[in-house]
Amino acid sequence: MDRYFTIMVVPEREKGVKSFRIPRVVFHAALFFIVIFVVLLGILTYDYWKILRQVYENKHLTIENRQLKEQVQLFQMKLNTLTEDLERIHTFEKKLRIITGIEEADLTQSIKGLSTEDEYPLNETDEQDPEIPKKEEEKKKDKQTKIFENLDQLKTFTEAPEYQNLQDLYEKKIATIFGLQTSYSYTKEWGELTKQSFSLASDFAEFDYKFSTVKGFVQNLEVNIHKLDQFLLDKDSFLRSTPTLLPTKGWLTSYYGPRISPTSKRLRMHEGVDIGARSGTPIVAAADGRITFAGKKPGFGNFVQIDHGYGVETFYAHAKGLFTKKGQVVKRGDLIASIGNTGASTGPHLHYEIRVNGTPVDPLYFVLD
Repeated sequence: MDRYFTIMVVPEREKGVKSFRIPRVVFHAALFFIVIFVVLLGILTYDYWKILRQVYENKHLTIENRQLKEQVQLFQMKLNTLTEDLERIHTFEKKLRIITGIEEADLTQSIKGLSTEDEYPLNETDEQDPEIPKKEEEKKKDKQTKIFENLDQLKTFTEAPEYQNLQDLYEKKIATIFGLQTSYSYTKEWGELTKQSFSLASDFAEFDYKFSTVKGFVQNLEVNIHKLDQFLLDKDSFLRSTPTLLPTKGWLTSYYGPRISPTSKRLRMHEGVDIGARSGTPIVAAADGRITFAGKKPGFGNFVQIDHGYGVETFYAHAKGLFTKKGQVVKRGDLIASIGNTGASTGPHLHYEIRVNGTPVDPLYFVLD
């Protein structure tokens, strides 16, 4: 009996008990194979679970990788626009270097470099009120502060509402990509893969926020460089149009102011200066401008009038020969006439006038050389 196991089957309603005799060796072998089967089934089930998990991870990482590629392309496009802005600013910077004389300066020019104080020139009212320059200086500092205040925001970007909004938008986008449109705010921390994917939202938001901040800084910088460029162009044009030299070589025979007229012998206002010289001595334009009159004028003889813009005009009278015509554009130092003795003149000389908005002023106020 010790060599067999007896299995008895007792029905519930029917009579009779059924019994089976199983050899001990067969029973042990069956039990062994059952254990082996259960172990193998467990191993296969675990491997199958790992394979399913790996497939899920691969699918998740594939979607995440595609999203990263799209974001990289988008960020690259944004950086390209920023690069173009920086290239334009670099071009303006080179232009300003040439205008200000920092690069390839021509020492033969009489125009001096601009100081920082030239940006806010003072008029007569400003000189009388010392508070006005202070206000202008405060405005200048405010402009500089406004330019750089955007960059200071980069240090505390996590506290900015714009950053929080960008992060929320990117989380919604990531949730949509992975099919987690609802309740993702609760489930995004449950799995490592999901947690890792949603952590990209803060990185994307940080890039976008910093990019928009730097972009705004570059745009403000470009606007200010444009203003500086325009200011320097206007300043350069104004300096080139200012009659800063005597138009001929000779000696001053009569100054600006009241004097006894050599023709009428009466006290009259002399509205210019007289420069005596030999007949035929060249007369040049005192500054850049356009000829508005070239011909004979009663009392002045052969006469040239140049409009320099900004309300400034110069008159050249008693010339012998005229070498320009009406409408011609001239530069400072261009030959326009020669010394003569035409009109109401007592000898070869040049009568030279400067008028600002139609009012005669002393030409010597403008002369630098």
